[in-house]
Amino acid sequence: MKFNSIQRNSVVDDIIGEFKQKLISGELRPGHKLPSETELVESFGVGRSALREAMKILGALGVVEIRRGDGTYIVQEVTSDSLNKLVFQIILESGMNMDLFELRELIQIGYCQLCAQKATEDDLESIEKKANEFEKMSSNKETNILQLTKADLAFHYSIIDKTKNPLVIKISRAIEELFFGSIQNTVSNIIRQQDGPAGHREILISIKERDPENIRIAVKNSLDKLRFALGKVD
Repeated sequence: MKFNSIQRNSVVDDIIGEFKQKLISGELRPGHKLPSETELVESFGVGRSALREAMKILGALGVVEIRRGDGTYIVQEVTSDSLNKLVFQIILESGMNMDLFELRELIQIGYCQLCAQKATEDDLESIEKKANEFEKMSSNKETNILQLTKADLAFHYSIIDKTKNPLVIKISRAIEELFFGSIQNTVSNIIRQQDGPAGHREILISIKERDPENIRIAVKNSLDKLRFALGKVD
């Protein structure tokens, strides 16, 4: 495999960019064994230290894995560890602000609409069960915030899992975990109010109707109420 010779100053970034382009074009695929270090150094036209630094970063990002005594490979699939790194990058970039709300809104509308396309009647019953469990827990004053947050997340996870798309599932779960983690300590009483269960019910009904526009409206209404509640807390 022939890599382009690196010409610019940011050598490490450019090496990483070359790998990214090879993955996008399909020249590198999951499970592909990479050339030896000597071959890569010669192909890129860079020093060993720059190449090793780039490979170290790619390893930390979960793009490559080193198999001792065998060589370096492109990973077989996106792992939860890789997504955790993405989540930390999002946290550092945005914290808890409107950017995160907008991201979550886009993701949630998408996975709810995809769920509506693919969910069977049994799937819908499973989602409704999680909605009922959350509603029951939210009305119980002895339920602590951690339990309530987990029940809320379980409802969203049940929808996400019914998209039956492994990439959507991994990315959506990561975003939801980030979102709920960021609001948990700030608004311990918000999702205990009836707006939470009512929002779930509205989303569930729209998914059952399999109407993309109603799903968009239901998700937006739910998040608008949360935005308002957060504003009152602030």
